[in-house]
Amino acid sequence: MNIKRTDTFKKDVKRLRPQIKRALRKVIEKILANPARFKPIKHHSNTFRIRFSKFRLVYKVERDAITFMLVRKRGGAYRDV
Repeated sequence: MNIKRTDTFKKDVKRLRPQIKRALRKVIEKILANPARFKPIKHHSNTFRIRFSKFRLVYKVERDAITFMLVRKRGGAYRDV
């Protein structure tokens, strides 16, 4: 399975503290094991979110790829989906 990262995701990750980055890596491992396991976002096909700490990771599952879209605190996470 291919992994894609949007520019927004890359910028969001750069802003995170090291402790949150470690938690993010664990979350990404869970996603890669079973991408459709987590909660889907309404009105967006094949788009999911996972909550960790005070953050949300939003990703999209396509045929043979997972695209990580953004990592933000809950308040701003869903505006840019």
